[in-house]
Amino acid sequence: MLEMIRPLPPHPLAPYPFPMSQPNIITPARAGDRTTGRATVFRAAMVAGVSILTMVTTGSLPQVSRGMALVGPESPGTTSAGAIPSDSVLRVTFLDVGQGDAVLIQAPEGQTALVDAGRGNIVPLLREVGVESIDLLVATHPHADHIGGMAAVIESMPVRFYMDNRQPHTTATYRRLLATLAARPEIGYLEAVPRKISLGSAEIEVLPLLPVATTDLNNRSVALVVRFGSFRAFLSGDSEVRQLTHLVGQGVVPSLTLLKAPHHGSDNGFTWAFLEAARPEVVVISVGRNTYGHPRPSALQAYAGVGANVLRTDLEGHVSILGYRHGAYGLALGEQVASTSVTDARNTWVGDGIGISADIAIIGGGRAVAPEPVSSSGRGLRLRVNADAPGNDNRNPNGEYVVLESRQDVALAIGGWTLCDAARHCFRFPVETILDAGGRVVVHTGAGENEGEHYYMGRGSAVWNNDGDEATLFNEAGATVLVFRY
Repeated sequence: MLEMIRPLPPHPLAPYPFPMSQPNIITPARAGDRTTGRATVFRAAMVAGVSILTMVTTGSLPQVSRGMALVGPESPGTTSAGAIPSDSVLRVTFLDVGQGDAVLIQAPEGQTALVDAGRGNIVPLLREVGVESIDLLVATHPHADHIGGMAAVIESMPVRFYMDNRQPHTTATYRRLLATLAARPEIGYLEAVPRKISLGSAEIEVLPLLPVATTDLNNRSVALVVRFGSFRAFLSGDSEVRQLTHLVGQGVVPSLTLLKAPHHGSDNGFTWAFLEAARPEVVVISVGRNTYGHPRPSALQAYAGVGANVLRTDLEGHVSILGYRHGAYGLALGEQVASTSVTDARNTWVGDGIGISADIAIIGGGRAVAPEPVSSSGRGLRLRVNADAPGNDNRNPNGEYVVLESRQDVALAIGGWTLCDAARHCFRFPVETILDAGGRVVVHTGAGENEGEHYYMGRGSAVWNNDGDEATLFNEAGATVLVFRY
């Protein structure tokens, strides 16, 4: 039986009742479909019912999670041409909107979700990166630096579904957004309650919120986990310590490939328990000129402390993270984000590279660079280089580092193994070094005292070239275990 999401009461400050909420399965929009919310819902339910009846009679009924909504033309993992190729890419783009958030998610099949919309009109930026319609528009919370640009988006392009946490605000910006939604009754409304939404072959999980009236607006930000195979991203508006602690306590924070820094890199936008649970490989801070001191040094140090590669929109411009099913990711920065030129791009490919073809094209230009073949002892290991230290690299050698991670289910003795750059500046792990199952070790360039997770090459200046280098891991016999080029 197809479970229907119950209709919601009117929004507390809305000048109209939001359209009736959608059934679990949301069918694709059709060209020329101008019906209003209730008619669209009725037709969606009818189409979904016929589809399920067909699957029952053929014995191919899939399990549908409670609260699952399907946004797009196909079920997860398929396209109109058949199975998704293994090199399909999920693109998560952090638009440079100054001191605010606007995160665009583009599924391999073309469906789009926009999480927040900055303070001003971002429609030109969306069109610059090729977006002409939005399948899912999410307002994490009603502060102007997150919803200020939403009315313009709704007025300028088709939007299929809108989601927020039903937390009202009294500002003119918020009231304009509600009025704009009222003028577009064909847009379906989804409340940010725990549910899973399929965006093409990607999945968006909405995490549980703190109860209404128990905390402030920041700590009721809509929190999302975006999954594409082994690639996982976490987006959560301006979440602060209370909400992050709540999410950790709920056990809903997975290990991550990508973290959008909560609250623009504020010192109240992280907890060590949250970072230990998430262990992000890359952190993107959406930030601009501000009087709050964002990003705060303590946040930058915390992200570096868990071995994350940190990127900032105030320094890089637009930042696109290109996620692959096996968990690796690529980068496109600044003007590369909107570029379709291969020759002008300087994208970086990151990951263990096992099973990756050397001719995978990165969206936005450039090519993924497949690492050298690895021996069997390198299976389940990943090598990453953070070459660009904050400030002057030569004055901050510990700000550049290499992370060696294990995805094996047993501990690995790496004492006597050697890590070298292309110029053969090398570090040998002490004889007692153990890489725990699922653990990591971080090798800093500068001086320090070696201990369980952090090790130090003891050099007084930078080693890893910012514009490209090679990291090679050798075992105690001198055999190559893993090579990472960037």
